[in-house]
Amino acid sequence: MNEARETPLFYKVFALAGAGMILDAADVYMAGAINSTLIETKFASISQGSYFLSSGFLGLFIGSILAGYIGDFFGRKLSYHFNLLLFGVFTLLSAFAPNMMILIGLRFIAAIGLGAEIVTGYAVVNEFAPIKRRGHWSGMTAIVANTGAPITLLIASFMIPKFGWRSMFITMGILALILWLARRHFPESPAGCLRRGELKRPMPLFKSSPLAGYMRRMR
Repeated sequence: MNEARETPLFYKVFALAGAGMILDAADVYMAGAINSTLIETKFASISQGSYFLSSGFLGLFIGSILAGYIGDFFGRKLSYHFNLLLFGVFTLLSAFAPNMMILIGLRFIAAIGLGAEIVTGYAVVNEFAPIKRRGHWSGMTAIVANTGAPITLLIASFMIPKFGWRSMFITMGILALILWLARRHFPESPAGCLRRGELKRPMPLFKSSPLAGYMRRMR
């Protein structure tokens, strides 16, 4: 399994994980753009704006911790489904927040889901990647994730002046839920199956590896 080359399944996993990482980076920068608008339009005071940003980072911290435990004990697949659904739903609800206190609370819960995305994304890519190429694919994941910043700032510069800050939450929430639907058949990682004693589920990936071909020739 660890000697396998990149397969179509791996590239599918990388694309789905990369899309989630882009959303992650996009959301962090989106919060900064929205916060300045909240203060400028008097929807929030300066101190409330600080709480808004802080609640997001606190949620990211908690989500990162929880994701490790959920992924190790229940599998990356469950972690991936839960975190993106949590983020998408509460980000969408944030668009309808009537005041800053509710918006801060919704932001905190949404960020917990997003924090889990960071940890699970890197873990999934590493567990599906060939062992000798894991450093390469970790770097590629980081590069893909960082594209979220300029993309978000460009979108925010267009949408916020025309449609208001709530439109950014709606856009981000819908994108997250679309990605959640795309991941509904996301496979459990081979390493995760082995950890949980489900030895048969990694076999399709193993059978496509050079090691499996070598073992067949040795029979």
